[in-house]
Amino acid sequence: KKATIGGNISTNAGGMRAVKYGVTRDYVMGLELVLADGTVVMAGSKNRKDTSGLDLKEIVIGSEGTLAGITKCILKLIPKPEDSLSVLLSFDSLKAGIESVRQIIQANLNPTAMEFIERKVIQLGEDYLKMSFPEPEASAYVLTTLDGSRNEINDHLEGLRKVAKESGALSVLPLEDKEEAARVWKIRGMLVKGVEAHVTRKVVGAELRIQIDAFVNFVNAFEKECGMRMISFGHAGDGNVHLCVIRGDRDDKTWEKELDANLTVLYDKAYALGGLASG
Repeated sequence: KKATIGGNISTNAGGMRAVKYGVTRDYVMGLELVLADGTVVMAGSKNRKDTSGLDLKEIVIGSEGTLAGITKCILKLIPKPEDSLSVLLSFDSLKAGIESVRQIIQANLNPTAMEFIERKVIQLGEDYLKMSFPEPEASAYVLTTLDGSRNEINDHLEGLRKVAKESGALSVLPLEDKEEAARVWKIRGMLVKGVEAHVTRKVVGAELRIQIDAFVNFVNAFEKECGMRMISFGHAGDGNVHLCVIRGDRDDKTWEKELDANLTVLYDKAYALGGLASG
């Protein structure tokens, strides 16, 4: 797998750090484009303000190559943070974890990333990598990162401890050991691989931040009702849920029929909660 700047722009890529730093669109100032007939045009520039006509640059970003090819880009750059610290919050329920996300954001703790993961999902990553995740007695986790100067991180860590206590967290574990932090993030990063080991269809849906627990709880209940295994995790900070639907031992005909019916139910619930399909 590889990523390119053009690909990031074409998909308006985001990811774990979008909660603090935004998505690719926020850093694109100008694009050189090649249209279908070979015409080369420049959209945007280094100027901060341009209200003369339609903003072609914004239309092309996220269009996935359907409108033009990108040959050059002008990007806004920001300094690399002085330091960073990952912190693992553990909870006895997903609902409590998602509530803490709201409180963290409202407290202006400015986290770089916030990932929500249920214990049953972490088990897949552990099995795939043959590694162990901290705090195994928890039902759900919020994995977050703080960055900036060391003083800023220390101040935000104290704020994080306060929020965690108020939201009923079982524990707050600063991952000061770099090897432990790398192991935790590696397990998180391999969740999809762990799921794909069971043969899967992956669906990505973006939910409103306040509705994550409602959607995931619905998925868990629907999983029992329909008998098709479903795994949910994602970016709590910007409300993005990754939903993996597992085929199991179904033959092609049964898989296609049940998948279509179940995805209809899942998408309908996502839309009812104010969400949308993001990829």
